[in-house]
Amino acid sequence: MKNKLLEILANKAVTTVFQPIFNVQKKIILGYEALTRGPENTELYSPDKLFYFASQYDLISELEILCRDKAITRFVELKLQGKLFLNISPLVLLSKHHPQGETIKFVQQAGLRCDQIVIELSEKYPVPNDTMLSEALAKYRQFGFDVAIDDLGAGYSGLKLWSQLRPDIVKIDRYFVENCHQDSFKRKFLKAIFDLAQSAKAKVIVEGIETIEEFELLQRLGMVYAQGFYLAKPAIMPIRHYPKYLDADYQYYRQVPQTKRTSLG
Repeated sequence: MKNKLLEILANKAVTTVFQPIFNVQKKIILGYEALTRGPENTELYSPDKLFYFASQYDLISELEILCRDKAITRFVELKLQGKLFLNISPLVLLSKHHPQGETIKFVQQAGLRCDQIVIELSEKYPVPNDTMLSEALAKYRQFGFDVAIDDLGAGYSGLKLWSQLRPDIVKIDRYFVENCHQDSFKRKFLKAIFDLAQSAKAKVIVEGIETIEEFELLQRLGMVYAQGFYLAKPAIMPIRHYPKYLDADYQYYRQVPQTKRTSLG
């Protein structure tokens, strides 16, 4: 497996797909999250397996640098608009062996600005040193990068991490989104996060939305930014506009019997 990973790194054999993030109130695209896939039809196609084995063989730093380079380059090639969200492991940021300044170099070479990039840190991974992580992120912020906490609620330290890092953006874990229209506790949790974010002047992105029922409930709770398969799936050539099927008027029109549509115009 290590040899396969080394071959992937040597040949830069990863593919970037992009999933749009929408502002559902303004009906525009906020930006795109870059997601990595390994070589097709191989056991390392799945990003979970790819990054797991890279971590096992101490190649996570090299893999993350490759993924960032690919994502930034492809984002520019496709002329995508808005912000580019890059997933970065906290463990990589804290590693003494991880080279500094690589992301800034890639951004500048691509002709982008640092304020177009969002650094996403997953809450799924333990953070062994909060102070060092804050210092590492402060360097990114000095150059204009935004910082996001991904998977809020997936671990045990989410609110503590939020308080310490004061991110520009928080992304709520899929667990609290799934069937939220049928779970009163999840609804209360989501509403509390929206209210807390407003006080903290942070954006909240609700990710993992997969059904119309979840989407409509979240809109009623005050959701502004949304991401998920129901809205748009990750793709090599992602959509570039707000899908009309998310529009409330379109949803209503679709449900009106054919006999009544003529009178509606």
